[in-house]
Amino acid sequence: MDGLSPDAAQAVVRAAHHETDTCHALAVLIEVDDGPDRSVKLGFRTHYTQIETKLTVRGADMAEIERKLAPVQAEVRRRLGNFILGEDDQSLEGVVLAALAARGGSLALVETFTAGQIAARIAHLPGAEKVFRRGLVARDPAELAATLGLDGGLISGELSRETAEAVARAVRQETGASHALAVLIEVDDGPDRIDFGGSIHLAIAAEEGVESRRSRIYGGRDWVCLGAVELGLDCLRRYLQSLPVTERTDFERV
Repeated sequence: MDGLSPDAAQAVVRAAHHETDTCHALAVLIEVDDGPDRSVKLGFRTHYTQIETKLTVRGADMAEIERKLAPVQAEVRRRLGNFILGEDDQSLEGVVLAALAARGGSLALVETFTAGQIAARIAHLPGAEKVFRRGLVARDPAELAATLGLDGGLISGELSRETAEAVARAVRQETGASHALAVLIEVDDGPDRIDFGGSIHLAIAAEEGVESRRSRIYGGRDWVCLGAVELGLDCLRRYLQSLPVTERTDFERV
C-alpha cells in the first residue's frame, strides 16, 4: 500500500489490460463495500499499453482500513492474475530487474525496430550495472548475423520465432548472460497510418532452454514500437515468474 494516513489508505495495482476487459473483470468489486458510506472506491487510469487500477479505502482507524482493503486487494489479484505488472510504486522494468537480481542473473538484449528502447527502460535503474550486460540494436538482419557470428542465411528473408530463438541463444553465448531477450520486428510497408502494423518475433534464452512467441500489433509506427517494448518486457517478467509467456494481452492481434 502507499499513501497511508490516519483516515485513508490507497493501494495501486497495474495490469497490462485494455480498460474494457479490466473493468469487466473487476465489476464485482464496485459492489464490495462495508456499509452505506461507500468507503471502498475503485478507479482506473489508462495509458497504452497499461491500465492502472487504484483502490481507495477510508476508515475510522488503520485497523478498519486494513480490514476493508485486504479482501478487495485479494480479489483484484485473483481476477487480474498473470496480467498484474506491479503494485504500488513498482514498474514493469523494475520488477524484471529485481527478479534477475534476486537470482544473481544477468541480461543481454537484441532489438531491431524498438531501437534500444527496451534497454533504455532497464539500464538506467539503480542496480542495473550488476545485471545488464549488453544491448545490441540493428535494423538489418545481416548486421545481427555478422555481430553474433550466425549464418546470414539463417536470419535472412522472413523472420520467425525460430529466428528469434537463434538470435537469443547467440547473444546469450556471446555475452555470458544468464538470460537473453531478442525482439525482432517486421513492419508493414508504406507510410505511417492507423492500420500500420508490425509482426513481433521474440525469444528468451536461459540455461533451462528457450521460449518464444509471435505477436501482431497495429496502430501506427509509434504504437507498434511501444507495444513491442512492453510486450518484450512483460514476456521476460512472465518467464522469470514462471508464468505462461504465450498468454495474450488485449493490445495484441493474432
